[in-house]
Amino acid sequence: MKLSFMKNEELEVSVSQKHGDKQKAFNYVDMIKCLIEEKKLDEPELIGDFSDSERSSISSMISHINQEVSDFYAEEDDEET
Repeated sequence: MKLSFMKNEELEVSVSQKHGDKQKAFNYVDMIKCLIEEKKLDEPELIGDFSDSERSSISSMISHINQEVSDFYAEEDDEET
């Protein structure tokens, strides 16, 4: 799943999710389901005029989510052995 962050002319940010060819409004439950199935989020798509710090912050958030999921499944694998 890829999250798409869009900034409009009024500087408002909206988020949608892209899974395969389908794009729809962001939904936390869908994101959790994706993390359970795929165990990661793809690099985000940024549409609009984002500052360097905003780009860095969004990228960092996705990296942190992916790291937490990776750590969770690594611990789960360790418990099974």
